[in-house]
Amino acid sequence: MCDDDNLSNYRSTVDLPSESDIVIIGSGYAGTSCAYYLYKNADLTKNPLKITMIEARETCSGATGRNGGHLKPDIYYSYKRYSNKYGQQIAETLMEFEAKQIDAMSKLVSEENIECDWTVTRACDAYIEPEIAAEAKASYEQRCADGGNVSDIHEIPPDDYLSMTRVKNVLYGETFTGASIHPYKLVHHLLNKCVEKGMNLQTNTCVSSATRLPSGEWSIVTSRGTLKASKVIFATNAYTAGIVPLLNGKIVPIPGTVCRIIPSINYMLSPLEMTYSIRSNGHNFDYMIPRQVGDRSIILGGAKRTYMYNRKIFYNNCDDSMEFINEKSKMYLEEFMPKHFHNWGNDQNGCKQMWTGILGFTSDLLPFVGELPDQSNGYVIAGFNGQGMPRILLCARALVDLVLGRIDKIEELIPEPYIITKNRLETKENYLLDRIATQSDLTHSS
Repeated sequence: MCDDDNLSNYRSTVDLPSESDIVIIGSGYAGTSCAYYLYKNADLTKNPLKITMIEARETCSGATGRNGGHLKPDIYYSYKRYSNKYGQQIAETLMEFEAKQIDAMSKLVSEENIECDWTVTRACDAYIEPEIAAEAKASYEQRCADGGNVSDIHEIPPDDYLSMTRVKNVLYGETFTGASIHPYKLVHHLLNKCVEKGMNLQTNTCVSSATRLPSGEWSIVTSRGTLKASKVIFATNAYTAGIVPLLNGKIVPIPGTVCRIIPSINYMLSPLEMTYSIRSNGHNFDYMIPRQVGDRSIILGGAKRTYMYNRKIFYNNCDDSMEFINEKSKMYLEEFMPKHFHNWGNDQNGCKQMWTGILGFTSDLLPFVGELPDQSNGYVIAGFNGQGMPRILLCARALVDLVLGRIDKIEELIPEPYIITKNRLETKENYLLDRIATQSDLTHSS
């Protein structure tokens, strides 16, 4: 993680404001993107906005500041499941929406001249177990058969598995456009701009409740007092259910482990240039980002298969103070590169840092975005299932248009299954637990 920035413990005013036009709860990627677009898209000359951002801890200290910055869209892997559930057209929309995030981020970084290690490259999915390899291939072929836009997806020829991926024992592989970024640097750059434009940032201020009043306003109770807001945006990802009871059981905190690896001499001399997902069984995969600047260190996240068989460890766990989840996850990450990458070598560099972060998982593995049902002027952008980097930016832009009244229906701008609705909240399905239960049994027995 980065050294403290001058905004880490920043408070624009000594006291918490008593009222605000718009309150944003959460200072991560989602909340910051919303703030940025509020200032960018609102007509502030006619109607100056008083915006307050509240953060429970330090700025960007949650999942955004702890993840690897892997902007890797899902453009085929989930297609078949989406198509079976929502139909071909919506499934295609879901694929295209994530793919569009890369261009959107490129434009943002360029327009705002943000120094955040933004790198566009190829992403590689390498499958190392037969069942998941077959599922992935079938999903890709289904999108092809349905006439989807697969022009950017390249199947790796079997004879080239090792030479192209440098991963041992690959059974199936795909490459497509991906990217990486330093999320902490991105967020702090955008937050500085928002503070300069007048946003009131209040860190180390925990929200205990948010209640819609009969007047239509919201009352937000914090550890430092209460403020009223005309509108409130909940950008609290894994922690949203704690202040929005409507989402209890619908967004669940789940910990993940990340580490920084110094490459071996062999890989220093011939660095990895793609980003990776090394996929084993089902929801258990590891992502890897070889940095293309600086020390060329590798950010590796995952090790889920070492602890997801134990629901007490991972499910509804908000503790991100741990260095790693358990000893098995520590060993898994330490052994990962020599185990999976050809000719890694016997260097003693390896893992130099480990840390944990809390992901917000939803019962259908899709985020909740939009206005809360029957609670007008309350908006949510949360539950990104560890896939926030290729989803959040355009979700935030769309949500802000809804908040500002620039659009009437958010489904004009984001995939319909993302929208928070009564039906989604009332459904009893829990794809997350069903899938994890199956894969956990396999993992625990292996």
